[in-house]
This record gives sequence, C-alpha cells and structure tokens, in this order.
Amino acid sequence: MIGIGVDIGGTFVKFFVLNDKQEVLEHLKVETDYSNGPDGFVSQIGNFINQIRQKYAPQPVSVAIGAPGDVDPVTGILRYNPNLKFDHVDNWPLAQQIYQQTGILPALVNDATLAAWGVYESLLHRQGTNVLVVTLGTGVGGGLILNQELYQGSHGTAGELGHMKIADPATGPLCGCGARSCLEAFVGTIGIKRRVREAIAQHPQSILAKLLQGQDDFKIALVSQAAKQGCPEALKIWQDTGRYLGIGIANAVLLLDLDTVVLTGGISGAATYFMPALQDVLNHQQIKTPFERLKLVVSKDPDMGGTGSALYALHQALKDVSPCK
Repeated sequence: MIGIGVDIGGTFVKFFVLNDKQEVLEHLKVETDYSNGPDGFVSQIGNFINQIRQKYAPQPVSVAIGAPGDVDPVTGILRYNPNLKFDHVDNWPLAQQIYQQTGILPALVNDATLAAWGVYESLLHRQGTNVLVVTLGTGVGGGLILNQELYQGSHGTAGELGHMKIADPATGPLCGCGARSCLEAFVGTIGIKRRVREAIAQHPQSILAKLLQGQDDFKIALVSQAAKQGCPEALKIWQDTGRYLGIGIANAVLLLDLDTVVLTGGISGAATYFMPALQDVLNHQQIKTPFERLKLVVSKDPDMGGTGSALYALHQALKDVSPCK
C-alpha cells in the first residue's frame, strides 16, 4: 500500500509518499502554481499522483489532500480559502477534479487537521487523549484529537483556532479571511510582517531595520536573527507573538480541557523567543486545573502537514480493507 500526502499552501505544495511501514519513499516541495489558474493547479497535483501510481504499480495507492480553509470532508469540496490566490474558487470540487484526472478519489481534509494527525501518529505515537496541534505559518490553523480520534466537527471545520477573535472585532487588525482581530492577524506571517514594518518605521536604526534593508522578500528567520543579536524591537515582536498565541491557546484549553498542545509550522522555529511570553499567559490563568498538567510541545518537523496527509491516506485505506469494518 502506498499513501500519497499533498499539503497545499499559499506559497508551496508539498508531496509525501509513504509505504504501509510509514517509511518515506519520496518527498517534493514545489511552488504553488498560479500561472494557469485552478485547472493548472489541479494538473500540478494530478500529474504527481499519476507519476507515483505508475512508478509503484501494481501496489494500491491512496491519497489525502490537506487544504487550507473551510473544507467539507464528506463531499470533497473546498468551500472557502483566504490564502490561495485564485479568483472565484469558492465551493471548489477539488477532490472530484483530482479524481477525474487520476481515477483516485482523495480524502480532502483541512490541512491543519491532517498536520494534527501526523503529529499524533509520528511525534506523539498516539500518546495523549485530547490534543491540539497549532500550525503557525502564513495562516494559523488548528487540528484536534479528542478522545484519541481525529475530530473534524459537525461540518468539517473544527479547529479553526486562527480565526478565534482575541481583540475588539471592530478595531483590530484585518485578517486574510476578511474579519478583524483574528488570532491569525496577530501571529500569522502577515501579522508579524505588519508589526515588523511598524517597528522599522519607529526605529530605522535598529538591528532589525538594518538586517531587512534591501531585502526583497521578508523572511521570518531575519526577525529571529535580530533577536539573537539582542535587538529590543525584534525581541518585543516575538514577546507580543507569544502573548497573543498564549491567549488563543488558553481559550482552547479552557474550552476543551486538553492534555497536550503541539506547535508546528515555520513560525514555531522561533519558539525560543516567543515561548516565555506564551507560557507566562498560561501560568497566570485564574482557573488552574486544566493548565497544571498541560504538555506544551514544539515539533521541529516543518513538513508535518505532508507527512500527516500521507499517514491519513494510509490510515483510511487500511481501515477500509479491515476485516473488522
């Protein structure tokens, strides 16, 4: 059995191929192709699936696709996505289009949900009963394992931590979803970029400003580099990031009484700088019980979305052929 995982991002698409021993056979990271519209994007994914199917024939192949945004896992429709730069693709029947090109009907699931499955299987080894996985990147997503099962909610939209409101929705910063004061607008890449621009405007002679001078592409790593050099402005950006993220996580823990929270995604690489402020928020909650034994883990695997997608593809395929089904 071959499991193909596709992790769709606004900037990159990651492909992972695993066998039923959970060994990674292949992985590939390519830029998200916007040049030929949605049809070209579907072809980009479909061509990879067809190549893998031919390469590993006659082994059966299953596919799971992690898509950012509002996904209907029952119908395979991507209902809404604020981070993919395509016009007029609301209610996009993505799974059916992949099926038409490959003959394989993929599982289409929210990308953070599949990252959560990857964390639960490969990092936690299914230890933990109620787990939240927070994906920190361009967007901020959340995936949930409740009572040791992947939880997608009534409509497949569970875990949208990034769109929890943590400030006044009338006056807070604008999020990519169109609302204001979402957690993502504070701790996603776009929110961090906004605070970096503000810091540079106020402190043009700072280490941070000098590192970013002449840079065409903003890189989060440069904020960490400035922080490592003791730049007060960079340190404050990460401190604020940790505080905002702590508010969102505290709300989730209070609601669900979680035992484990895992941070993953590109921004989690700066945990050294934002974790103290995050932990301080959790330590100062008035209701202590759910936080006393909470495990806070940082995943160092930046590809958990792709791995999780492939693992979920295998999980679904093996479940379907189980004699206990």
